[in-house]
Amino acid sequence: MNIEFESLKLLPKMFELIQKLNSNLENSFTKRWLSVRELAEYLSYSNDRIYKLKDEYFIEGIHFFKKSGKILFDRVAIDSWMVEKESNETVQSQRQIVDNVLSSIN
Repeated sequence: MNIEFESLKLLPKMFELIQKLNSNLENSFTKRWLSVRELAEYLSYSNDRIYKLKDEYFIEGIHFFKKSGKILFDRVAIDSWMVEKESNETVQSQRQIVDNVLSSIN
């Protein structure tokens, strides 16, 4: 494999860009207060899905607040909500299995 010297000159710039990307990733996942776009990226949801969750499930003052017309979400509260949601879904799934078994016995 031959590497041209011109390519070697690009290594410092590439290293700088990699560091910048790494820093951006760390900031986006360590920040406590997230915008709609940042929360959507964090949860791998669309912006529309975030607005729907805000309207249907999230509580102002706990999961989010409005500041100067901008909505900011509390990442810690959202994380807790996600864990609780998954736990509730697991319990409901287990209940459904038990109900199915019991109904098949009768």
